[in-house]
Parts: sequence; structure tokens; C-alpha cells
Amino acid sequence: MTQSYALRHARRVSSVVGRASFHEAAAEARLFRSWTRSLNTFQLDPGNMSGPRVISAAELKDRRNSAEALLRFSNPVVERLHGVVGKAGYCVLVADADGALIDFRGQEDRRKEYRQHGLYHGRYFTEDSEGTSAVACVLADKEPITVHTEDHFRAAFTCLTCTAAPIISPSGELTGVLDVSAVRNSENRDSQELIYAWVCQAAEMIENACLLHDTSHLWTLYLHRSQDYLSLHPELLIAFDDAGNIVSMNRQAKSTLSALYAAIPANVQHLFDLKAEQVIDLNSGPDMFPLRLSPGGDSFFARLRPPRNAVRAMAVTPEQPAAAHAAHASRAIASAQLVAGDAQVSSHLARALQIVDRRIPMLLQGETGTGKEAFALAVHRRSLRASQPFVAVNCAAIPDTLIESELFGYAEGAFTGAKRKGLKGKILQAHGSTLFLDEIGDMALPLQTRLLRVLAENELVPLGSEQSVRVDINLICATHRDLARMVSDGIFREDLYYRLTGAVIRLPPLRDRSDLGELIDFFLADEADAHGSHPALSSEALACIRRYRWPGNVRQLRMALRYACALAASSGVIAVEHLPDYLRCAAEDVMATPEAASSSIGAHPFDSTGLRPSEHLERERIVQMLACHHWRVKETAKALGMSRATIYRKMARYNIVYPGSASLPGSIPLSQRDEAN
Repeated sequence: MTQSYALRHARRVSSVVGRASFHEAAAEARLFRSWTRSLNTFQLDPGNMSGPRVISAAELKDRRNSAEALLRFSNPVVERLHGVVGKAGYCVLVADADGALIDFRGQEDRRKEYRQHGLYHGRYFTEDSEGTSAVACVLADKEPITVHTEDHFRAAFTCLTCTAAPIISPSGELTGVLDVSAVRNSENRDSQELIYAWVCQAAEMIENACLLHDTSHLWTLYLHRSQDYLSLHPELLIAFDDAGNIVSMNRQAKSTLSALYAAIPANVQHLFDLKAEQVIDLNSGPDMFPLRLSPGGDSFFARLRPPRNAVRAMAVTPEQPAAAHAAHASRAIASAQLVAGDAQVSSHLARALQIVDRRIPMLLQGETGTGKEAFALAVHRRSLRASQPFVAVNCAAIPDTLIESELFGYAEGAFTGAKRKGLKGKILQAHGSTLFLDEIGDMALPLQTRLLRVLAENELVPLGSEQSVRVDINLICATHRDLARMVSDGIFREDLYYRLTGAVIRLPPLRDRSDLGELIDFFLADEADAHGSHPALSSEALACIRRYRWPGNVRQLRMALRYACALAASSGVIAVEHLPDYLRCAAEDVMATPEAASSSIGAHPFDSTGLRPSEHLERERIVQMLACHHWRVKETAKALGMSRATIYRKMARYNIVYPGSASLPGSIPLSQRDEAN
């Protein structure tokens, strides 16, 4: 950026402020007021090309320690948000209430560029030092904003596009700012509308997490207009004490109630025409129930979270406990994206609910995608520990170098780079609640030994500590592996295996369930709630879906229907051409040569033991694409973006044999090999 550009920008800023007109830069009066303060009050130079003020490493550390709660609640949201916007060139930042950037997420190959333009932790963005920026504007008026390129006051930042939103504490104080920024992302300011919506939603999620933590000792109402999103992202959160006095609520609740009442009522009984004790009594009924704001307000689906130390009353009569649990089971399954139309799943859940509060560890087994975590969550929600957080850990997703500290935590100073106050591991986080260990078969042997001690002695010792800590958890584990065989092979501890298998529940694969139609309807309705359109499913498409074997099970079905709904949104009917390629190819192959199609997958039994879930899906995908291209390896390799040598190697590894071939696994009939070459 040249000095001549900086001079032109400075003249434009001075001219706009002098004429008291901001139409040349942006339509928002907020930006004009910020420019005016920056120029007249703080007497900053709009042509200044230097970067933002940088704080020392010691000050940054102190600020991060002071903002520990903000960072704890924002971290998962920041990670998820960056996963959505990162590949488009955006970085995600968190500033504290003074404008210091204390957290950063950005693509590794762009970090140098971000740092050069001031988008990095340790930088300081306040209006009195840097002029108009997204963070500075939010600090000034606590409202979200997009500051696009030349909306910035200083020339040094006019290559940036920044969108920021405030993070407000339950008491109404500004605790931080969430910012998404890019370097020269787009000349069109309107292109930031979607980013703006995402940033506002993410900031709201951080606020809600903070409120739920701070009000864990109170009764808390979750409300949403859609029952399917009630637990995922409640619109209104209202916390109140045993007398019904409202203690806290989230910003959306304040906005909604302010529009209905001249003054927001101080007690919940004036919100719903129910006495406080009647609202609290709803805790002993269904997990979800309808509520209507009075007078003449909107209808909501609601869920009531009891105080942390309260025990949830179960509406179960002594005479028929199993029947009552089974009735609750169907509701819990629906809320966990499993439709209770399958007799096996309903029976499994009813049995699980009978034993969950007796501290009997459960092991859920089943293929990948069968809904093991959703099943565990449904069990937790109907247990006596439902008011506590459900703590889930995927043992296969965390690197071996991190999983020990992630599970067991560590003491202060346990190792170089450790957090100042140590880390509370997942097991301790689940104290008094439910711990779900997914892919337990992937846990390393040393960790199996430590977990065994926790289960045997009900205590753990964090890394770097000599002090044991008592723990009380309900343990549910899950795996797609054959743990009994792993025990015989010496790669899983036998004593731990018997500790985990107090109850073994095998979830059926989708192809063996009787409720495929109900699942399809459930997922289509879910998409309709999310996007406002509900395409009908043609009979041909439905037949195609029913013929498919669904190796990815319920998870794969949901993604396939989401894909089809997106393509069919304008036509209103999901036809075969709207289905994913693998579904269409499988259907075409069955229609054309049913004998060959069945023999290609079924003639040579395949032992899948030891394969990771991704390898199961890769095998299925290769088989589908081979069938789609009439078993021509050259065309299949091109479609999959692989070399022919790689296809041959994977066919041998996964025992994929040509239809009707009596060759060794992965071998190629001469005619086919000639064609491929």
C-alpha cells in the first residue's frame, strides 16, 4: 500500500467528517460517529500506515488468565466457526473487554499474512489508538457490525474486512468481542451478510453457555419454536429460583419479552399463567412440553433443567416402572434423532433405562453410524443425572499424545506449556454425570490401565499430581470393533473388558431396522424446519433408498437426504437424479444386472475386523464406483481421483472381486486388465 494511497484516504476521511456526510464510505451512522471521534476527539492520523499496538507476552498471558472463563466458553464455538469460514480466507479472533486480541484461529499457511495486518493475538484494537475497526465499534456501543475495507479509519487497515459481535455476560456487562476477519476478501460489502449472521449466532452461543454455567444452581427453562432444535440451540433461556423469581435470561429472551410487556415480569407465573410451583412440577413430566407466553404470546416447546443439586423426579409408578420408562424412551429417542419405530431399538432403550441409575457400565456395539452416541445421550437424558452435562470423548479422534491429559487432566506445572491452573480432565468434568467414551477399542493399552483403576477405585490422579480425586460417573462406552476378539489377540485388557461389559447392547444396522420409512420422514421434517422447504420423495427415489445397504447407517442416510433436499429445493420433488451419485450408481447396477451386483459384494465374504470406520466407507465407495463404471478400473480411478495402481492395491486389501470371477481377491481377469490398460 503506497503513501499516495494513504494520503488520498486521509483526505477522504477528513472531507467526509468535515461535511458531516458518510455516504461515500458507508450508510451507517455508527461508522460516521466513530470516524468523527477518531479524528476530532482522539486526533488520530487516518493516513498512518503502522500496524496496531502490540502488547508484551507477559501482558497477553495475564489477560488470558483474567479471561479464562471467556476463553473456556468461547473455545469450542471459535473452533467450529473457524471450521466453517477458515477455508474461505477468514480468521477468527476473540478480544477481551479492553480490545486486546487474546485468541486466534487461522489457516496455518496464512498466519504470516494475518500477523502482518494485525490479525493475531497480542494486538490491541481500541478506537482511541487505532480508530474505527469492527472490534473498536463493538467496544463503543455493544452492537454487532461489519467494517469493510475503506470503512476503517486508518489506511493501514483498509485491506481488511472485519465483522464483530459483542459477548455480553448474564449481568449485562461486555466481557469480550468475537471477530471474523479477512485480508482483501471481497470488494462487495454485501458479501459479508452471511458472515455477519454466523458471527452473531456464535456470540449468542457463547453467551448462552456462560449463562447456563452461572445459573446451574437455578431452575432454567429452555424454549424454542421448533422441538427439534430445543436442546441444540434454544432461543430463550430463563433462569429462576424456587419461588419463581426470574434471576437471569439470555438476550433473545429479553428482546422477546420486552416486545410483549411494558416491563418484563419478575416472576415466571406472570409469563405463562402458571404458578411457580406448577412450572417446577413440569420437571416430573415429559422431557419436552408446550408453553405459551401470556397474554396472547407465541407458543414454544420447552424443557426445564433443574438446579445442579436437585434430583429429577421420574413420573414412574411403583407398579409399572418398566412401562413408564418405555414410554419416556420413545420421546428420548426422537429427541436424539432415532425414531422409536423399531422394536429392537425401543427394547434396548427400555432395558438401558432400567439399569442406568444402578451404576452398571454399558457397552454399546454396532456398525459406524448406527447412532451409538445419540442412544447414549437419550439414556442420559432419562437418568437421575439428566440435569448434569453429558460428557462425550471420541477416543479415536484425539491424538495419543493428548488423550491422557484430555481424559485425566493435569496439575499446575505438570509439563512445559501446561495451563497455569492445570486442566480438569473429561472424567472429572463428568463427576456426578455421564461419561461417554466413543471408539473405546482405539484406546491405547497404557490408558486402559489408568481407566481400569478409575473404575475399580472410583478415583483418579491427574498428571503431575500426587493427590487422588474421588469421582462418581455413569460410564457408557461404544465401539464398532469386536472387543472380545481384541482381548484374545492381546490388544485390549481382559480385566477392563469385563469392567465395561456390565450391560452389552448391540444396536442394529439400518438395513436390519424396521423403521426406515419413519427415519426418512423424521429427517425430511428436520430439513424442512431448518430451511423452510419440504420436497416430496418420489416413489422411484424411495425405492432406490430402500434397495441400498447403507454401510454408513443412520448418519449416512441423514446426509444423503440433506443432499437430496438441497438439490430438490426448487422442484419440490426429490427424484432419483437428486440422490447422491453412489445411490444412483447402486440402483442402476441393480436394475441392469442384479446377479452381477449381488455377486460383486456378496460372493466373497469380507472380514472387516480391524478396519477403521473410514476404511469401511472407502471399500463401499470403491465397490459402488466400480459398479457404476461397469468395473472398468481406468474410469473408476479417474472418477475417484486415484491411480489405477492404487485401485488395484485397495481391491486386494478390501477383497473386492470382479462379478463372477473365481480369481484371487483383487486379481484382474485378462479381458478387464486389457480394457483398463
